[in-house]
Amino acid sequence: MAFVSATSAASASATSFLSVLSPDRSVGACVCPRRRQPFSAPFHAAKGPNSAPVVLESKAKERRRREPVPDNFPFEIIDEDGMSVVILRRDYKDEKIEVTVSMPNLEGGPEFDDEDGEGDGESSAKDDEEAEEDDESAGDSSISLKVVVSKDSGPKLEFTCTAFREEITIDDMLIVERTDDDGEEKFPYEGPEFIELPVNVQKGLFKYLEQRGVTLSATNYMHDYMVTKQAQEYIRWMTKLKDFVKQ
Repeated sequence: MAFVSATSAASASATSFLSVLSPDRSVGACVCPRRRQPFSAPFHAAKGPNSAPVVLESKAKERRRREPVPDNFPFEIIDEDGMSVVILRRDYKDEKIEVTVSMPNLEGGPEFDDEDGEGDGESSAKDDEEAEEDDESAGDSSISLKVVVSKDSGPKLEFTCTAFREEITIDDMLIVERTDDDGEEKFPYEGPEFIELPVNVQKGLFKYLEQRGVTLSATNYMHDYMVTKQAQEYIRWMTKLKDFVKQ
């Protein structure tokens, strides 16, 4: 599995980097850095005072650890090394759809431990137990999406969404008017909070996004994709840090 191999490589990179920082430390020593705070996604869910947002629920509740590329995945994936987001693009009728996908919001973030290799049997049993716990909690992880629907002229629709394994929520929706760049500051009316819209309007907007490719099969695939990217970017970041310190 790509994520497992990337995690192993990340651990090796961390070990190599630590040897650069402190080449004389004993082999059995374990460096335990303070855990970084969980990554905060750039898009935040809107909260309503008296109600919860309408959600699009999965028809199949069983979560798969790794899903194949959906046969009907409609987007072109633009993934640039070193970036913390991936861009999805497609044309739909006379519209252009662009989706910005953030790194996954994982419980506590990815962990890459520097193990000394002792107690393999005990370590293996512990790893199996932790893997089961990860399976139970992974359903809480999510990715944030910014979906922009535009045409050749006129306003654009911007949706801020959170995609979990079994549901997608729309946290916010804006109509962005095209304006002349005359330097004058303006304060257009942005409409009500999404959660304050009538339920039938909320459901209609979910259907609107589904028709344009923002479906659970697509977001679940992108969730796995971004988990792997996060591990790969960690390796790339650690390598750059090691190379800088070595100079």
